Amino acid sequence: MNTILIDTMHLVEMLKLKNEFHIELAKAINKKKLVGVVSVVSLTELIKILAKREKEGQASRTIHQLTSSNLTFVDVNHSIAIRAGELRVKYDLPTVDALIAATGVAGNVKHFLTDDDHFDSVKNLIKPIDLKAALKLAK
Repeated sequence: MNTILIDTMHLVEMLKLKNEFHIELAKAINKKKLVGVVSVVSLTELIKILAKREKEGQASRTIHQLTSSNLTFVDVNHSIAIRAGELRVKYDLPTVDALIAATGVAGNVKHFLTDDDHFDSVKNLIKPIDLKAALKLAK
């Protein structure tokens, strides 16, 4: 079974359940055809995004629903934090993005579902892929 690291914006799209490809991705993860790995740092970004668009209290219910799913949430430990610092310095990634990328690198995840071009700089460590490529890995 293939494993992918999922960037925050794709989590947002999966929560919306409006795009057929993100719905298909969520189903593949729920049916365990694909392992979806998420850095807990993405929860911080999600709360900010959800608070802007949802009613009070609804964001926490959405986060609970997400953390109760088949996604694998990885805590930041000292080795991930150190690796993130190295990525931040070497590739000039923003701190949160360095923590997210380091989560995948430290976990030996080969693919990273993201649309952010600045992750191209770490493609020798974890390969950025788009949604269609992620869905192909689920088959």
